Amino acid sequence: MAKVKKYEMTYNSEHYTVAANDIIRGKQAMTLQTARLIRLLITQVVKEDKDLKTYTCKISDLANFLNVPKNNLYRDIDRICDCAQKSIVYVGTGNPKQPWKRFNWLSMSEYDGNGNLTLRLSDQIKPYVLELEKWFTQYQLKNILEFNSYYAIRLYEIIKCEDGATGGMQSKLEFEVDELRQYFDCEKKYSAFKDFRKNVIEVAVREINEKSDLWINPTYKKTGRAITSISFEIHTNYQNLKKE
Repeated sequence: MAKVKKYEMTYNSEHYTVAANDIIRGKQAMTLQTARLIRLLITQVVKEDKDLKTYTCKISDLANFLNVPKNNLYRDIDRICDCAQKSIVYVGTGNPKQPWKRFNWLSMSEYDGNGNLTLRLSDQIKPYVLELEKWFTQYQLKNILEFNSYYAIRLYEIIKCEDGATGGMQSKLEFEVDELRQYFDCEKKYSAFKDFRKNVIEVAVREINEKSDLWINPTYKKTGRAITSISFEIHTNYQNLKKE
């Protein structure tokens, strides 16, 4: 068997995470650290790439970049790798009889026990990150790195996706609550809307407003007595941009 060529992971929060809109709009569930790791891995893909690559990094360097204690990352790396390997993204098909295609994010996540981690995106992800010419979402990694909530990452991505699809001209975006639950893979979790609002929407909005280039304000809309959709007013967060 031919030896797999490995590339050193590069760390630059100014780099862009670029992915097809279909995968951004998909249903995803993973831990916060796994989400950050996968987004970092996606930033390694550049426009000139014709195929996916295998990347290696030192746990100590990764901990520094993600701003997490090294001891914690060494302790948790096996669990993070397991989660990354098992994490599935559901991409819509438009077919009501078979509404989702299911892909694993990674084909390889290996820790050698000596401080080195090796990662590779799944070949099934290729069409969603390689040679994208249109219908994609991009954002700088720095805008999600400080989030302490996975839901903040997902809401940020969805807003960037839908706002970008309209040329960034919309100041408001509206989503059905059921639609948002799918994005967060929360169709059964936080079944009472008050819990979904408190633990998902409010947490995500607060983090986005405090730590990213967006400022958003949600308005909850009712059908009868039930809240069925959420409208987000969207602005550039100039206050946060001035901090850079």
